[in-house]
Amino acid sequence: MIELFVFDLGNVILPFDHTQIAHKLFAHSSSAGGCSPREIFRYIFDLEEGFINPFEEGVFSSLEFYARIRDRYGLGLDFEAFREIWNNIFWENPEVNEVIVRLKEMDCPLFLLSNTNELHFSHVLERYPVIHLFDEWILSFEVGAKKPKRRIYEAIFEKTDVRADRILYIDDVESNVRAAEALGMKGMVFREAADLWSLMPEVHR
Repeated sequence: MIELFVFDLGNVILPFDHTQIAHKLFAHSSSAGGCSPREIFRYIFDLEEGFINPFEEGVFSSLEFYARIRDRYGLGLDFEAFREIWNNIFWENPEVNEVIVRLKEMDCPLFLLSNTNELHFSHVLERYPVIHLFDEWILSFEVGAKKPKRRIYEAIFEKTDVRADRILYIDDVESNVRAAEALGMKGMVFREAADLWSLMPEVHR
Protein backbone atom coordinates (compact mmCIF):
# COMPACT_ATOMS: atom_id res chain seq x y z
CA MET A 1 0.00 0.00 0.00
CA ILE A 2 1.35 3.40 -0.99
CA GLU A 3 0.59 6.29 1.39
CA LEU A 4 2.95 8.92 -0.04
CA PHE A 5 3.96 9.59 -3.65
CA VAL A 6 7.25 11.41 -4.22
CA PHE A 7 7.89 12.69 -7.74
CA ASP A 8 11.03 13.88 -9.45
CA LEU A 9 10.50 17.07 -11.48
CA GLY A 10 12.68 17.09 -14.60
CA ASN A 11 11.83 14.57 -17.33
CA VAL A 12 8.99 13.20 -15.22
CA ILE A 13 6.61 16.11 -14.65
CA LEU A 14 8.38 18.56 -16.94
CA PRO A 15 10.54 17.31 -19.82
CA PHE A 16 13.46 19.63 -20.58
CA ASP A 17 16.43 20.11 -22.90
CA HIS A 18 19.68 21.53 -21.50
CA THR A 19 21.32 21.57 -24.94
CA GLN A 20 19.20 24.59 -25.87
CA ILE A 21 21.03 26.59 -23.21
CA ALA A 22 24.47 25.70 -24.54
CA HIS A 23 23.60 26.65 -28.12
CA LYS A 24 21.97 29.94 -27.15
CA LEU A 25 24.82 30.95 -24.83
CA PHE A 26 27.32 30.15 -27.57
CA ALA A 27 25.45 32.50 -29.90
CA HIS A 28 26.07 35.32 -27.39
CA SER A 29 29.67 34.39 -26.53
CA SER A 30 32.72 36.45 -27.45
CA SER A 31 35.25 33.97 -26.05
CA ALA A 32 38.25 32.99 -28.09
CA GLY A 33 39.30 29.49 -29.16
CA GLY A 34 37.99 26.40 -27.43
CA CYS A 35 34.46 27.71 -27.04
CA SER A 36 31.72 25.68 -28.67
CA PRO A 37 28.21 24.59 -27.71
CA ARG A 38 29.69 21.22 -26.76
CA GLU A 39 32.30 22.81 -24.48
CA ILE A 40 29.74 25.08 -22.84
CA PHE A 41 27.44 22.11 -22.25
CA ARG A 42 30.27 20.06 -20.73
CA TYR A 43 31.41 22.89 -18.46
CA ILE A 44 27.94 23.58 -17.11
CA PHE A 45 26.17 20.22 -17.21
CA ASP A 46 28.79 17.46 -16.86
CA LEU A 47 27.28 14.96 -14.42
CA GLU A 48 30.35 14.78 -12.21
CA GLU A 49 32.10 18.13 -12.63
CA GLY A 50 29.52 20.47 -14.16
CA PHE A 51 29.32 23.98 -12.73
CA ILE A 52 25.60 23.48 -12.27
CA ASN A 53 26.25 21.01 -9.44
CA PRO A 54 27.31 23.53 -6.76
CA PHE A 55 24.61 25.91 -8.02
CA GLU A 56 22.00 23.21 -7.46
CA GLU A 57 23.38 22.59 -3.96
CA GLY A 58 22.97 26.24 -3.03
CA VAL A 59 26.67 27.15 -3.05
CA PHE A 60 26.16 30.08 -5.43
CA SER A 61 23.37 32.61 -5.70
CA SER A 62 21.69 33.05 -9.08
CA LEU A 63 23.59 36.28 -9.68
CA GLU A 64 26.92 34.67 -8.78
CA PHE A 65 26.22 31.76 -11.11
CA TYR A 66 25.31 34.12 -13.95
CA ALA A 67 28.43 36.24 -13.40
CA ARG A 68 30.74 33.22 -13.53
CA ILE A 69 29.20 31.98 -16.79
CA ARG A 70 29.15 35.50 -18.26
CA ASP A 71 32.81 36.12 -17.48
CA ARG A 72 34.01 32.72 -18.66
CA TYR A 73 32.39 33.03 -22.07
CA GLY A 74 32.27 36.80 -22.53
CA LEU A 75 28.51 36.77 -22.77
CA GLY A 76 26.83 39.84 -24.15
CA LEU A 77 23.81 39.22 -21.94
CA ASP A 78 22.49 41.01 -18.89
CA PHE A 79 21.05 38.94 -16.07
CA GLU A 80 17.46 39.11 -17.33
CA ALA A 81 18.45 37.95 -20.82
CA PHE A 82 20.51 35.13 -19.31
CA ARG A 83 17.58 34.09 -17.12
CA GLU A 84 15.31 33.94 -20.17
CA ILE A 85 17.70 31.57 -21.95
CA TRP A 86 18.33 29.54 -18.80
CA ASN A 87 14.67 29.01 -18.01
CA ASN A 88 12.98 28.45 -21.37
CA ILE A 89 13.83 24.76 -21.64
CA PHE A 90 10.77 23.07 -20.11
CA TRP A 91 7.45 21.84 -21.45
CA GLU A 92 4.49 20.04 -19.93
CA ASN A 93 3.68 16.34 -19.89
CA PRO A 94 -0.15 16.40 -19.86
CA GLU A 95 -0.47 12.67 -19.20
CA VAL A 96 1.65 12.90 -16.05
CA ASN A 97 -0.29 15.99 -14.99
CA GLU A 98 -3.45 13.89 -15.26
CA VAL A 99 -2.02 11.33 -12.83
CA ILE A 100 -1.01 14.02 -10.35
CA VAL A 101 -4.42 15.68 -10.51
CA ARG A 102 -6.11 12.30 -9.96
CA LEU A 103 -3.94 11.54 -6.94
CA LYS A 104 -4.71 14.96 -5.50
CA GLU A 105 -8.44 14.35 -5.98
CA MET A 106 -8.01 11.14 -3.98
CA ASP A 107 -6.32 13.11 -1.16
CA CYS A 108 -3.04 11.25 -1.65
CA PRO A 109 -0.07 13.08 -0.11
CA LEU A 110 2.29 14.32 -2.83
CA PHE A 111 5.91 15.41 -2.43
CA LEU A 112 8.25 16.85 -5.05
CA LEU A 113 11.96 15.93 -4.78
CA SER A 114 14.17 17.68 -7.30
CA ASN A 115 17.73 18.45 -8.25
CA THR A 116 17.10 22.04 -9.25
CA ASN A 117 18.23 25.61 -8.80
CA GLU A 118 16.70 28.89 -7.72
CA LEU A 119 16.28 30.19 -11.27
CA HIS A 120 14.59 27.10 -12.66
CA PHE A 121 12.31 26.52 -9.71
CA SER A 122 11.06 30.10 -9.50
CA HIS A 123 10.30 29.85 -13.23
CA VAL A 124 8.35 26.59 -13.03
CA LEU A 125 6.38 27.87 -10.04
CA GLU A 126 5.18 30.79 -12.12
CA ARG A 127 4.60 28.88 -15.35
CA TYR A 128 3.28 25.43 -14.39
CA PRO A 129 0.31 25.23 -11.97
CA VAL A 130 0.76 21.48 -11.41
CA ILE A 131 3.70 22.25 -9.10
CA HIS A 132 1.29 23.85 -6.63
CA LEU A 133 -0.59 20.56 -6.21
CA PHE A 134 2.28 19.15 -4.15
CA ASP A 135 2.15 19.22 -0.37
CA GLU A 136 5.91 19.58 0.04
CA TRP A 137 8.83 20.62 -2.16
CA ILE A 138 12.23 19.13 -1.34
CA LEU A 139 14.75 21.04 -3.46
CA SER A 140 18.46 20.37 -3.75
CA PHE A 141 19.47 24.03 -3.63
CA GLU A 142 17.62 24.43 -0.31
CA VAL A 143 18.71 21.11 1.22
CA GLY A 144 22.33 21.55 0.10
CA ALA A 145 22.57 18.10 -1.48
CA LYS A 146 21.70 16.59 -4.86
CA LYS A 147 20.39 13.15 -5.65
CA PRO A 148 21.62 10.49 -5.27
CA LYS A 149 23.17 11.81 -2.03
CA ARG A 150 21.53 10.34 1.05
CA ARG A 151 20.87 13.73 2.66
CA ILE A 152 18.21 14.85 0.19
CA TYR A 153 16.21 11.64 0.64
CA GLU A 154 16.42 11.95 4.41
CA ALA A 155 14.60 15.27 4.05
CA ILE A 156 11.50 13.26 3.09
CA PHE A 157 11.37 11.67 6.54
CA GLU A 158 11.73 15.07 8.19
CA LYS A 159 8.43 16.08 6.58
CA THR A 160 6.33 12.92 7.05
CA ASP A 161 5.63 10.12 9.51
CA VAL A 162 4.78 7.68 6.70
CA ARG A 163 6.87 4.50 6.87
CA ALA A 164 9.55 4.20 4.22
CA ASP A 165 8.04 1.04 2.74
CA ARG A 166 4.79 2.93 2.09
CA ILE A 167 6.49 5.69 0.11
CA LEU A 168 6.81 5.42 -3.68
CA TYR A 169 9.62 7.44 -5.26
CA ILE A 170 9.37 8.10 -9.02
CA ASP A 171 12.39 9.28 -11.05
CA ASP A 172 13.65 8.85 -14.60
CA VAL A 173 17.23 8.23 -13.40
CA GLU A 174 17.80 4.69 -12.15
CA SER A 175 20.60 5.57 -9.73
CA ASN A 176 18.31 8.07 -8.01
CA VAL A 177 15.61 5.43 -7.62
CA ARG A 178 18.09 2.90 -6.23
CA ALA A 179 19.26 5.45 -3.64
CA ALA A 180 15.66 5.84 -2.45
CA GLU A 181 15.21 2.07 -2.32
CA ALA A 182 18.37 1.80 -0.20
CA LEU A 183 16.52 3.79 2.46
CA GLY A 184 13.56 1.40 2.36
CA MET A 185 11.29 3.23 -0.04
CA LYS A 186 9.62 1.67 -3.04
CA GLY A 187 10.97 2.96 -6.34
CA MET A 188 9.85 3.32 -9.93
CA VAL A 189 12.10 4.22 -12.85
CA PHE A 190 9.86 6.47 -14.93
CA ARG A 191 9.58 5.92 -18.67
CA GLU A 192 6.04 7.03 -19.55
CA ALA A 193 2.81 8.05 -17.85
CA ALA A 194 1.24 4.65 -18.46
CA ASP A 195 3.76 3.23 -15.98
CA LEU A 196 2.24 5.36 -13.24
CA TRP A 197 -1.25 3.99 -13.78
CA SER A 198 -0.04 0.39 -13.96
CA LEU A 199 1.81 0.63 -10.63
CA MET A 200 -1.04 2.33 -8.80
CA PRO A 201 -4.00 -0.03 -9.08
CA GLU A 202 -5.97 2.05 -6.58
CA VAL A 203 -6.05 4.87 -9.15
CA HIS A 204 -8.77 4.47 -11.78
CA ARG A 205 -9.31 6.63 -14.84
